[in-house]
Amino acid sequence: MTSRGQVVIPQDIRQNNDLKEGERFLVYDLDDSIVLKRIKNLEKAKDMEEFEKVFAKTWKIAQKRGITRDDVKKEIKAYRKERI
Repeated sequence: MTSRGQVVIPQDIRQNNDLKEGERFLVYDLDDSIVLKRIKNLEKAKDMEEFEKVFAKTWKIAQKRGITRDDVKKEIKAYRKERI
């Protein structure tokens, strides 16, 4: 990992999964692992419940920490605003 927190995905994995420059990933903590989930179009998601099904364990951890769906939505909005 670089000093800026960047991680290199090995070339063979990028090629096998047809990953291109600029692709985006959700990153979440799962016990002692860090998981990257490729996202093709986050805006097409119907609502946060779809992600809850996929990331049920992550949501359980968030709930234990007192993080709500509104908290997540606010963070996403702030991040997007920051990028502009």
